[in-house]
Amino acid sequence: MTAVIENTIEIARTPEAVFDYLADQGNELHWNPDCLSMQKLTPGPLGIGTRFRAKWKQGPIIETECTRFDPPRSWQYTNGGPISVVLTVTLEGIATGGTRMTSHGEWTPHGWFRVVFPVFIRVMRRAERATVANARRALEERRDESATAVA
Repeated sequence: MTAVIENTIEIARTPEAVFDYLADQGNELHWNPDCLSMQKLTPGPLGIGTRFRAKWKQGPIIETECTRFDPPRSWQYTNGGPISVVLTVTLEGIATGGTRMTSHGEWTPHGWFRVVFPVFIRVMRRAERATVANARRALEERRDESATAVA
């Protein structure tokens, strides 16, 4: 039993600015109020194999791993835990100079969590809509040079 949660949103920032900020899970503490902690576990720059230890309000402490890293087009993180998630984010430049971001998550429950999964996934669908809206807001409100505004 796997559920898909997909959201698409337009962001008034270039694909490069969106990628640079959002592909780094360490930044999630700045824009996602449900993210309680995020610690990079691997040295060096972000890329395939980068791992984070993460804690969100909705679950236990887990490790995530970057399994796709294609700047500035897409990235993917996977994790285990009572619900494994494969989250793929794709970015596409749009005519306004901004970015269309699609977040595609495949959520799979394990063990006893299968019993409550139908209720949990309904809650997470709403939460994920809010999460992408928070990401857009954070990027559009950034004033530094790494978040170049669309004219």
